[in-house]
Amino acid sequence: MSADGAPSLGLRERKKRATRDALANAALRGAAERGIENVTVESVTDEVGVSVRTFFNYFPCLEDAITRPDRGCAARLRQAVLDAPEELPAFDALREAIGRELADIEEDQERWELQAAALTKSPSLLPGFLAAQGADERAMVAVLAERLGQDPGADLYPRLLAHVSVAAVRAAAELWVASGRTRSFQSIYREAFTSLAAGLSG
Repeated sequence: MSADGAPSLGLRERKKRATRDALANAALRGAAERGIENVTVESVTDEVGVSVRTFFNYFPCLEDAITRPDRGCAARLRQAVLDAPEELPAFDALREAIGRELADIEEDQERWELQAAALTKSPSLLPGFLAAQGADERAMVAVLAERLGQDPGADLYPRLLAHVSVAAVRAAAELWVASGRTRSFQSIYREAFTSLAAGLSG
């Protein structure tokens, strides 16, 4: 078990994640520095020291390595929300699940900066980023509806809960960066969700 009580990953899974992260980071650095049109799968795999076949074991295309570096996130979030104690409100279950996914955000500061640089250098990547975000939000709506026993297509509450939670994450991240990262991201994140729970009454 890890320090926060989450199951520890086995050696095989840690190695797979390390390879995936190395490939995604190399692709992102290349796009940020040279533009996506000047990055190839071969240049990425050469940098990481793996085969082209290995790259395609993790990503269907170069753009996905940049815009969707961790396809397991939605599945982990879904499982965390469904596994949360029954007495925990769906809002709290989602807050804890997202918070765990963002636990290492402060160590990933460089990735955030590189993403901004990559989008500036290659605006063609923006639709992919937006599509990935949209897919993650739809998955969030679906799991909230499942936990609540509601219809993700017809009921408002799962959709509203997912969208305001995403907005809270975005607001927390923006303030964290704007403040020069003088506060921990998690403290701002918790404050954002506390404000939501209070109904943004001011």
